[in-house]
Amino acid sequence: MAEDNNSMEYNEDDAIEYILSKLPAEVSEQYTDNDILLIIDTIFDFYDSKGFFDISITDDEDSFEEGELIEFVKKAIKKDKANKVKLEDVANIVLLELEYEDSINGGL
Repeated sequence: MAEDNNSMEYNEDDAIEYILSKLPAEVSEQYTDNDILLIIDTIFDFYDSKGFFDISITDDEDSFEEGELIEFVKKAIKKDKANKVKLEDVANIVLLELEYEDSINGGL
């Protein structure tokens, strides 16, 4: 998550659009922007819980396993009874969000 000159600023609306456009139509039509935003917010909660927003963290400390992130999001989604996101869709949505991050960070 280190910034460089090729980085663009993260934009939630663009991330939502990116994710919904990459999901299979039968999946994306089930979800609203707010449903996807819930997943994005949960991903950022994960980053925060790992201290990734701490300026003193080096790039070497700024890593995690995708599976760890997916399980974190699934656990949070299970607790939120009002959400409409199906657990079987979480991994794909999380991976697409990570792909969006890579696309704005020059493929880092």
